[in-house]
Amino acid sequence: MPYESGLVSFAAFTCLALAMKKHRSGLEPLVLPSQRVLRVLGWCLLALSAAVAVFRLGPALGVTVWIGQMCVAAALLVLLLSWRPKAATALAGVGLICAPFLAFL
Repeated sequence: MPYESGLVSFAAFTCLALAMKKHRSGLEPLVLPSQRVLRVLGWCLLALSAAVAVFRLGPALGVTVWIGQMCVAAALLVLLLSWRPKAATALAGVGLICAPFLAFL
């Protein structure tokens, strides 16, 4: 099962969460893009994760795996945002860097 769509989904949900003032306030020293940029980037990353899953597994299984990986990514993000918000942003960046390398495995 390809994991790169799950990593991209985690980064997408992180961008969408950081577009909200509630989650943005816990990361004061970090310089973040504007809320609008983060929102657009989050939705584009979600579309990219769907395209990756469908391309790798086909339309029927790809959509099913994509929805499952989105659920896991969202649950992990909720837990990390309540526990260590800076770690969530770091893991999102690491996930985006690692996702292209996982595509070749």
